[in-house]
Amino acid sequence: MRADRKAPAVVAAAIGMAFALTGCAPDPAPQAMPPAPSAPSSSAADPAVTVTWMNGFCGAVHDFIDGNNKMPSASGETLEAIKKSTSDQLGHYATILGKTVDGLSALPAAPVPAGDTAKQDFLTKYTSARDKTVKAKADLDAAGKNDTAAQGRAVEGLIAAQKDTHGALDPVAAIVGSPELKTAAATAERCRP
Repeated sequence: MRADRKAPAVVAAAIGMAFALTGCAPDPAPQAMPPAPSAPSSSAADPAVTVTWMNGFCGAVHDFIDGNNKMPSASGETLEAIKKSTSDQLGHYATILGKTVDGLSALPAAPVPAGDTAKQDFLTKYTSARDKTVKAKADLDAAGKNDTAAQGRAVEGLIAAQKDTHGALDPVAAIVGSPELKTAAATAERCRP
């Protein structure tokens, strides 16, 4: 190659070296924004707060289970007596579901995100069950005393509500993916079977 062709490349390299040696750059590189402060990691959760939260979560569910175990059975010799006992059964179920919804709603924010996810899932299921039970009872109570179809619809409403709650009976299984909540559940009094 000819020397006059190499000159621009040599000059450009020399200028680049001069900038590098003096610490100057032709254009400053864009600075990245500092990272936003991250939420505290789940490992930063206070163990005492975590145990207290798990006690509340497990307690709400265990109170429901205890109430469910005390639910009166529907019985009677006449259609009117059966209707009344079914209405009483639905009323009992609606009451314990309402208390469970209130108990879960009263829980503060969980110390780790997995707790809020589990709480919301359980709250959705219990709220749906409560609403179905309240509707089934209201419809049965409004039906005529000889309306056998209303009795069937009330029982179907109760069964639908029970299906909702069957997916929300084990609060510890709902948080098993969170080491902090799982550890807290092991010592939380209301989480024991």
